[in-house]
Amino acid sequence: MTTTIKVSDETKQMLDMLQAKMTLKLRRKKTLTELIDIITRLAMKHENELLGIEKLPTIKKDPATPRGVKTDASKIDEYVYTED
Repeated sequence: MTTTIKVSDETKQMLDMLQAKMTLKLRRKKTLTELIDIITRLAMKHENELLGIEKLPTIKKDPATPRGVKTDASKIDEYVYTED
């Protein structure tokens, strides 16, 4: 199923440039439908970035958590409120 969409002249120019670059790189012309399909898949793959939603860092990558340092949960007040 296909749908007709209206885009601005500027967007049409950008799509044409992308289409030309893909044709050069792949040595095969992609239709605008194929190009929009690719762009849509990329957008879905990077949905959080596209929507401006930042992912929280995982605990392993959290720079505030030094690696190899053992902590004791019962001393949380001491860790939080004591200056070094």
